Amino acid sequence: MTPADAETHFSLPTTPRLIVLGDTLWSAKRWMLSIEGRVVFTHSPPVPDFATALAVLFASFYVFNIEYQVEAATTLEFVQRFLVRINPDASKCSAKVKKSLGSGRPVKRKTTDMNPRVISFMRDFTAFDWQND
Repeated sequence: MTPADAETHFSLPTTPRLIVLGDTLWSAKRWMLSIEGRVVFTHSPPVPDFATALAVLFASFYVFNIEYQVEAATTLEFVQRFLVRINPDASKCSAKVKKSLGSGRPVKRKTTDMNPRVISFMRDFTAFDWQND
């Protein structure tokens, strides 16, 4: 499948999305990243593993300063904070006050707390007894 095929055959969202090409996530030989409905990055061997694809996906949110899609925000936040360990305890990576690009004046950024569902799930997941009795 080519990037043009993916753009034609799939309804690609505006937020970053992985297109994994293979039978399973773990055995996929190729993957693509789409942003704003366009394939912007393709990857083939020698390093086509899912961990690399996941790293590129999360990096794209940070690099392009894109918020998680509402429908997937809780899941992506859990994966980001608990599994990938990107910024696990804070709400944002950036400073609370920055200079406006337009006026050059200091502006406060919007701060948000961690999603309560993510906090609760992380606590329960950590406390779960994984041994079968």
